[in-house]
Amino acid sequence: MIGILIAVLVAALVYAILIALTGSAIVAIVGAVLVLLAGIPSGGFGFGSRFDRGGRGV
Repeated sequence: MIGILIAVLVAALVYAILIALTGSAIVAIVGAVLVLLAGIPSGGFGFGSRFDRGGRGV
């Protein structure tokens, strides 16, 4: 849950920076969405940790 909150905060920061630099809302939204997809622990697909091996619990 904390990882998702951090990802949302970083995405908001990226959005603000891209709006200031480019002046284009579309570029800023795309950048924020990419940060969200990369930042949430599951990588945006499935459940569990991004680094979870699954299976034997090793």
